[in-house]
Amino acid sequence: MSADRAATILARFQNAHNALVGKLRELPPESAERRPAAEAWSAAQVGFHVATTNEWIAGVLDGSTPMAQPAPAGFAETFNPKSIPAKLKTFPSLEPPAVVSAEVALERLRASGHHLSKAIASLSAERGAGSCVTLPFGTLSLFELADFTTAHVLRHINQIERPRN
Repeated sequence: MSADRAATILARFQNAHNALVGKLRELPPESAERRPAAEAWSAAQVGFHVATTNEWIAGVLDGSTPMAQPAPAGFAETFNPKSIPAKLKTFPSLEPPAVVSAEVALERLRASGHHLSKAIASLSAERGAGSCVTLPFGTLSLFELADFTTAHVLRHINQIERPRN
């Protein structure tokens, strides 16, 4: 079952990731690098942020970022991506630099997508369901954290698709 679960999560992530890469690749560089408002990220910054987040999650999933803890007694998976607040402040370490080129964002996305795909594919039932990480919006099993990646990418595709004057 865990191999099927990891494979299902992986397929959803890869579809969303490929869509994001495609959206960013379709934009002319000057459009991808322009911020639509002073407080908003450019499409390239969004891509860079997603790549940085992918790398962080891959590290948590594969154990190279030691954040996962054994699931507490009685833990039940209840994460619903729709429960994430519409406006969520990211960790400072996951914020993009003030200026990011489309080329750099795309390269980071490609590399991070590969790393995260390997980490998702390697999740065993024991680690995926038996280990958790606590985030500002709840405690998630590693399977749920892996599944969160799709919601995260889709959220940022929507951000890129907003009108960018």
